Formats: sequence, structure tokens, C-alpha cells
Amino acid sequence: MFEDERVVEVWEGGDPAGAPVVFQPGTPSGRLQGVLGDAAAKRCGVRLISVSRPGYGGSTYTSPSLASVGHDTLLVADELGVGEFAVLGASGGGPYAIATGLADPQRVKAVGLAGAVGPWRLIEPPDPDDPDLPLLALVDAGDVAGALDGFRRQGAQAFDRMLALDDTAMIDTFFEGAPSEDLGWLDAEARVVWAADAREALASYDGYARDNVAWGGAWDVDPTRLTVPTWLWYGEADRMVPPSQARWLAQRIPRATLIVRPGEGHGRTIFGHWAEMFSALGAGPPAP
Repeated sequence: MFEDERVVEVWEGGDPAGAPVVFQPGTPSGRLQGVLGDAAAKRCGVRLISVSRPGYGGSTYTSPSLASVGHDTLLVADELGVGEFAVLGASGGGPYAIATGLADPQRVKAVGLAGAVGPWRLIEPPDPDDPDLPLLALVDAGDVAGALDGFRRQGAQAFDRMLALDDTAMIDTFFEGAPSEDLGWLDAEARVVWAADAREALASYDGYARDNVAWGGAWDVDPTRLTVPTWLWYGEADRMVPPSQARWLAQRIPRATLIVRPGEGHGRTIFGHWAEMFSALGAGPPAP
């Protein structure tokens, strides 16, 4: 709990004495998504710290902002006695990793972006039938509250029935339609973790709505000012966050290293390479 009584829920794993890496989970996930990296963190000597952003699980909701989460991440590190650290953002957590690197470039030693969403409406002409567009038009017009309400309804439509299922059926439904070759990481243990995270993170749709407004609308952070070493990992076959978003970010982040993995989709790109990502971030042994 911060001095202003706000709460940020945290999960810690890996090696307690290891090099710290703060993980910003994807959307719509919370701190327990970090459990998927626990075994690799232990092997690599990484202290893995995963956070639930505002509105997910028991973390206090705040107005949509990327920058505020970046500053809050520094406060989380303070609370945990962490000095310097690296930050890794997956998918919808990527913009918050950028925000963290911008919040204190002396303290944040490296930024990792795995399948991280960019300001997608600026990168490619969006599909005119995309259901997010009318809601983001409200953001553009200054009606943030209306957009948040719309995204909460969208979340309920997408997840209410799924969350009412048992864990097995819920996970099957969540990943329905994903290419089988992209699900090699989703073993029995990962399914248990994903189910637990979904039930905790989606106790409300506040976090889901906040994320979509924070990075779907105009960003309040500028990637061109990110001066720390930044690694970008994307899948060539990713249909959720295509490589065009990777190239857009890599062209604008001064110290960016872009890796596009041939044939890989969204899930495998993020969850199939923990040790390699830890190593690149300077928080594990060199990758073989």
C-alpha cells in the first residue's frame, strides 16, 4: 500500500536474491501471469516481480494513463527494497514498460517489449469495422468516462460467459481459434496458472477498460525519449500485434534492438522465450 492508501497487488517469484525484473502482464491479465516465468526466473537467477495494474484484481483503480503506472512501478520497487531493475512488458503491458523506462532512466537499466502493442491507430489504417473505434472516438472527443463504460460493457460481453465456465472449458474458450502451433507453451501447468489469473484479474472490467483507453487513445508518454537499451521481440505470424507495430516502435526508440521470430504467433513469442528475454535484459546468463 502506498502512502495515499492505493494498493498495487504484486506477485514475486524466481530467485529472491537475483537480478530484479518487473513484469507488466498483457491485457486483460494481472500479476499471476508472471507465474508463467517463474521456473525460467529460478534457473536464470532472476527475481521476478509481476504487478496487477490499476483496476485488475485488488489493485486500486486510477484514471487511464501510461505515465502514472510507470511512476507507480518505481514506488513498487521502493516498497520491495529494489534499486536498479529491468522491466519487461508483454502485449498490452508493453506501453507501461516504456513508461517505466521513461520514469527513471538512471534506475531502469533495460526495457523489454514482447509482442507489445503500439499506438495502433497511428501505425496502420484500422479496420473500419473494429468495435474499438467508436469507443476511442469518445476518448478523442474528451468523453473518457463514456469510453470506459463502453469498454467495461465490451469486457462483460467478451468474458462473462467464459468466466462462468469451469477452468478447463474457460481456457479452451479463451484460446479458441488460436493456431495450434502457437500454443506449445500452454501445458497443463500453464492452463492452471492462466485460469487462476483470469479469475483474479477479471473480478471487474475496470483494468481492461483502463488499458484500452490508456494505450488505445493518445499516449501520454513519448517512445522517442526512451534512452535505455530496449529489446523488442515479435512474432512474424502474430495476428494480434503484427510486426508493423514492432517496426514502428523500433524506428522511434533510440537504443532499440528488434527481433522478429519467423513463424511465431503472439503467445509463443511472449511465453516461449523467458530465459532469452531475461538474458537480453542483463538479468540472466547469456543465451546459448
